[in-house]
Amino acid sequence: MTIQRMKMAHYRRYRPAVVIARTHARELAEKWELTEVRDYLELAVSELVTNAVVHGRAAKGSRVTVTYRLDEERLWAEVRDWASGMPKISRPSPRGMYADGGRGLRVVAAITDRWGVIPRVIGKSVWFEFKRNSAPADATCRGETS
Repeated sequence: MTIQRMKMAHYRRYRPAVVIARTHARELAEKWELTEVRDYLELAVSELVTNAVVHGRAAKGSRVTVTYRLDEERLWAEVRDWASGMPKISRPSPRGMYADGGRGLRVVAAITDRWGVIPRVIGKSVWFEFKRNSAPADATCRGETS
């Protein structure tokens, strides 16, 4: 597979970065003419950057990096942080839809074709992909660890 396009963006670990990352994801989908996954890309990036910013325990001044790769078959994205802790899909809260948080990875699993977590020496990467020309609603919704 030959990478046709690649983009990397760095964000400070603070809450306003979520809105900025979400906007950049939407703009990138428009620029790369990926309108069929635009909304899903925006949502998945938003959820993963939120997790990195809100739940990660990292040194002051650390960053979150989002990398996008597009090839003939898929759009692949990775959210990398240098924080401790590994993400996992949480069980539904007894409070149901009224609970604060706990649904981000379930959302990512539901809207992407594949996703997973890569442990790093310091921190981790959470990645996902969309197959080109496939509807995300048909996603297999399986998490994988690389």
